[in-house]
Amino acid sequence: MSNDGRWRQQLRRNMYDVVWRPRLKSLLARLPVTRHVYNGWVRRHPFDVAHGVDTSGYLSAAECAPDAAMASQILPYAASQPSIVRAGIALLPDHNQYAFVDLGCGKGRALIVASEFSFARLIGIEISPDLTGVARRNAAVIARRDPRRAPIEIQVGEATAIRAPADRVVYFLYNSFGRALMERLVEGLERQLTNGLEHAFLIYYNPVHGGVFDRSPRLTRWHAETIPYADDELGFGPDLSDTLVTWQTLPERYPAQPRASRRIVTSESGLHASLEDSARDLLRRLDRK
Repeated sequence: MSNDGRWRQQLRRNMYDVVWRPRLKSLLARLPVTRHVYNGWVRRHPFDVAHGVDTSGYLSAAECAPDAAMASQILPYAASQPSIVRAGIALLPDHNQYAFVDLGCGKGRALIVASEFSFARLIGIEISPDLTGVARRNAAVIARRDPRRAPIEIQVGEATAIRAPADRVVYFLYNSFGRALMERLVEGLERQLTNGLEHAFLIYYNPVHGGVFDRSPRLTRWHAETIPYADDELGFGPDLSDTLVTWQTLPERYPAQPRASRRIVTSESGLHASLEDSARDLLRRLDRK
């Protein structure tokens, strides 16, 4: 990239850093002329343009759930940032020894990113038949564009009730469920460990209920990081960076990464998680002064 291109990218990132400062964002998000800046989830993501798929958009919990009872326990659909999913997966060891399972896969964006790696299987679990249909169409597009990738399997069902599809599994989830479902998910994972599951990683994107996993006697932290959006993703999500925390099952198969045990901090809204000493946390403290 030329110096001019790098300068433009840095200028754009600096601009987003300014308009995402909490006080200014709170003001601009209420104004008709500027509030669209913060509605990036509803715009077509550059990832979709590049791959010819449809993973963008925002759907309420009521639009995703089969009934009102389930709608009260899940969160709206909005896809993860590809660069952050990619960074979390890339750090994992021995991809080809694991199946990758996306719990609450939505339209399948994280699965498409995972298909860039050499996982033995790629499986998405989604409770919404409508989202399942979109995810299957997206999987078909990727299969046609690059037949060398492992095929993506999409299943309709409740993500917390899944059985391990292999001896070793990487589970991925966005902050898709309320605390009660997260507790049920952990209980199910613990049962898998007594029924043939050898080892698992669990990648939790925006780990609002990470404490549920920290309290499990069968899980331990492996990695924790707050990752900035890629330059082309700025403005296509609610923040400028997101947090990933990864656990592995006990007994440990791989040494934990440095600083994996940092405390998870949840925002007052209960919708966003960061790490105690992350850049976002420091900015929030400075903004209050």
